Amino acid sequence: MKSGFFRQMNRLQIRIFAFFMLLLFAVQMISFVITYNNNQRLAAQQLTNQLEVAQLVFKSEYDNRNYYLSAFAETAAKDFGLKDIFIDGDSRSFLVALNNHRKRINADLAIAVAADGKVIGQLINQYNKAGVKKVRLGPEQNQTFRYALDSAFQQIDSLYALDSSVYQIKFAPLTSGGNTVIGWVGFGFVIDEALAGTLQQLTGLNTGFLLTEKGAPSRFLVSGQSTMAAKDSAAVLRFVESDLDNTDYLLWQQYLGTMAEQHLHAYMYQPRSDLLQSFQKQWLWQLGLILLMLPLSMLLAFMISGSVTKPIKKLVEQARYIAKGNYHSKVSVGSSVEMMQLAEEFTVMQQAILSRESKIAFQAYHDPLTNLANRNELERVTAGWFESQQNVAICLINIRRITEVNVTLGHVVGDEVIKEVGRRLTAMTGIDLVCRLSADEYVLAFKNLDAKSLKEVLQQLQRNIEREYLYQDINLHLQVTVGTAFYYPPADLVTLLRQADTALHHAKKHKLDDQVYDARIDINTLERLQLINELKSAIQHDELVLFYQPKLDLALDKVTHVEALVRWLHPVRGLIPPDTFIPIAEKTGQMNALTRWVMVEAIAQYHRWKLQGIELAIAINISAENLKDESFCQWVLDIIADQNMPIEALTLEITEDAVVADPATAIKQLSVLRQYGLKLSIDDYGTGYSSLAQLKQLPVDELKIDRSFIQQLMINGDDRTIVNSTLQLAHSLGLTVVAEGIEDKATLSWLKQRGCEMAQGYYLSRPIDADALSQWLTEFPTHA
Repeated sequence: MKSGFFRQMNRLQIRIFAFFMLLLFAVQMISFVITYNNNQRLAAQQLTNQLEVAQLVFKSEYDNRNYYLSAFAETAAKDFGLKDIFIDGDSRSFLVALNNHRKRINADLAIAVAADGKVIGQLINQYNKAGVKKVRLGPEQNQTFRYALDSAFQQIDSLYALDSSVYQIKFAPLTSGGNTVIGWVGFGFVIDEALAGTLQQLTGLNTGFLLTEKGAPSRFLVSGQSTMAAKDSAAVLRFVESDLDNTDYLLWQQYLGTMAEQHLHAYMYQPRSDLLQSFQKQWLWQLGLILLMLPLSMLLAFMISGSVTKPIKKLVEQARYIAKGNYHSKVSVGSSVEMMQLAEEFTVMQQAILSRESKIAFQAYHDPLTNLANRNELERVTAGWFESQQNVAICLINIRRITEVNVTLGHVVGDEVIKEVGRRLTAMTGIDLVCRLSADEYVLAFKNLDAKSLKEVLQQLQRNIEREYLYQDINLHLQVTVGTAFYYPPADLVTLLRQADTALHHAKKHKLDDQVYDARIDINTLERLQLINELKSAIQHDELVLFYQPKLDLALDKVTHVEALVRWLHPVRGLIPPDTFIPIAEKTGQMNALTRWVMVEAIAQYHRWKLQGIELAIAINISAENLKDESFCQWVLDIIADQNMPIEALTLEITEDAVVADPATAIKQLSVLRQYGLKLSIDDYGTGYSSLAQLKQLPVDELKIDRSFIQQLMINGDDRTIVNSTLQLAHSLGLTVVAEGIEDKATLSWLKQRGCEMAQGYYLSRPIDADALSQWLTEFPTHA
């Protein structure tokens, strides 16, 4: 038996079979080891790449939040409405305005700090017990802000601890009168599980935030995981606290800042076994495949022995090629089923890495809602345009009434409107780049556009946008406002965007569809802002002066009355007429202070004239804003009594439009003044929309016919008819009449013949100061 066995083993066929069995086994083992080692290196490279990508993702996400907060804080700080409410000191209105700004970016924290360091507004958006986010006042409301208010205030660390939460926060100064800081406004996003979860989805690593403090145990602030194993937390703590790595984990941590001796760290980790699990499964699968191939391989040993190492070498080369970051090539290592499957797995792996990197790159340069380019892409694309000195143009587009859509129909519909506008802009021809800049603002960038072509583009834009848009049976009329700026060296993109924004605001203010930037727009805007900030100081520091225009009593042929007209004697700009600053006073709530100053100064001048032997009644203009103040009438009566002013020597003039705006309130307030014997006059009569019925109900003594009917009186028959009818109407109602705007003697004589009581105009005298008027009365007692 043994001799027969050995004889069978000594057969050449068996020896060749055995030799190839050993050879095949050796070749398979060698190829397995080579492939395994190379894939281990590839796996290590993938882990390194994943960690590097995770770091970039974290920095991008974290920095984007900081940039977004900083940019929005600066935008909010420039809001005129917010500044006006801040200056007025209406805390409730300011909190509402601050919350409206907070909602625009869904901020979790909004803070406003006054110049004296007091927190005048702190709003926190947190989940309540029902799991719904609600806004509430912060614990630091009306307290002294924890940071010193100096030039470095807005550069404080972007971390802010409040209650048990930590926020990313950015501040911007509220300025007044140039660069005077009157306060600060800041907005913040909470560092919570949602942020950690987002980062975990983007990076594929477990993500969280950790607080450390010297002499105290570290604690996990938030984590992207619902639960965290004890060994995982221990490994993270060792790594963060002492920078001790663990070979079982892929670890990364980043110090973010310090808050009251507590240090905030971000961390990302993943057990290496989890990350390499797919590789381990792949190798088990490959080993099983090799075992299955052995019977067939033994039969085909002579055929495949020469080709076994060739695909292995090719796989090694391509693995090294992929490890260098080249993901676009297709892995191909031979025509065998096993090698093709292995190559396919490599291809799937590299495509997954490429897809993740592409997604990150796309998010960095595109808007997530519309998939249009964002500001980063705008900066990247236009970087070379300015260097080539081309006719670069930027159109800043704002969707009208988007806030009304959001409030009335909800943000879901608002988002659909934003996307539809983006689609319509993208469909236009001749545009080099379409970007979404913010919630309701788009940018059209043109590489080479002249003024003539711009007109055609704007016409096409309005046609495209205003086409009917039907969303869920709701017919919405889409409209946009456009501000355009052309490039002129040495401007840059930031300057161009600012200029386009200025043009856009000018178009909104004047109800225009579009506006091209002009330096004069900018100057007027800046000047108006400075005047708004300086007017309050002007009233307080006696920069105002009264001019007086005489009124001629046509029956006595003598000047018996004057009208007090306020002027602003600006220390830099010189004499500013009332048409410039009175509308500002009315819109900024300073009309009461202005009118009270005029009245006090006019009464004082009355007494100064009386000491000189000059007896003149004075007419003072009051505004509709004054009549809205319930305390104004009583104040007038009190100042008359306190200053010993004869009530018959004072007349209050109010415009016809002011009465029409709220006749019930006007009649009520004027009736109180009339009851005490104060003379009341309707100014600019004929320019408003009052009815005869309203005129009959008004407790007034006098009508002032507007200058527009008087100046052309002798050459315009219609004006003569209107003035003659007005005189008859007024006299029938027992009212005296003052005609203003008289510029020649013929007009004066015509009015005197028809019983007009008083005359006023440049023919007699322009408005002049008190000293000049005293001299004028001496030299020219009458011009009649």
